[in-house]
Amino acid sequence: MQATLYSDLARNLHSAISSGKHRPGSFLPGEHELAEVHGVSRATVRAALNMLEREGVVERRRGAGTLVLEPRPPAGFGQSVLTADELINYARDTRRVVSSIDDFVADTAMADVLGAAPGSRWLRISSLRIDPAKVDRPICSNVAYVAEELASIRHYLGEETAALCDLLSKHGGIRTDSIEQELQGAIVSKAQSVALGAPEGAPALRILRRYRDASGWLFLTTVGLHPADRFAYRMKLDRSDRAG
Repeated sequence: MQATLYSDLARNLHSAISSGKHRPGSFLPGEHELAEVHGVSRATVRAALNMLEREGVVERRRGAGTLVLEPRPPAGFGQSVLTADELINYARDTRRVVSSIDDFVADTAMADVLGAAPGSRWLRISSLRIDPAKVDRPICSNVAYVAEELASIRHYLGEETAALCDLLSKHGGIRTDSIEQELQGAIVSKAQSVALGAPEGAPALRILRRYRDASGWLFLTTVGLHPADRFAYRMKLDRSDRAG
């Protein structure tokens, strides 16, 4: 099943709920009816409904159906992630605004952050991620380090809604096989507060990601800083030994 297929269906259902077509307290049509109306499989419908449930939009009740919930107060841009494809889709819903591009040589401290060797060379891209609906409140600041061998990516950064790993696949022939991710509490520095339009010292979430191809080669590392009032990161963790 393609992640974009059920993500698109979840987005369409969410829009229908937001527009009032399906009101809080009512039940959505059954899986079979939704599959017929939208021309998808029931597996795709189930995946879309599961995504909406993780986002707190609906509640699935065994033997009753899918209940539409009262909307929660918005906490900012929300990202619900279970797969690498869903993570990459986030970039397609936002816009990258590049502030600077330069060549970078990793010292010992930065090499540890990147997960690379000291003295390794990178293309450093500093940017903001913007929600098109709230252009005056950037979702995050982001610094990306691209392996020197792929530095020609600088010519394609005008494709603002494409994830960097997608651009590297399209223009460099590099396919993302795995993404390592570290989340850490942080605060907004004085310099970052200007770019983000957020108070200095405000709480934030620092997200570091390392992208590797099938051979294990580290070709991209990104460090993002998300003000706490603008971003929610959602995951659902199931026990591996869960029955059924």
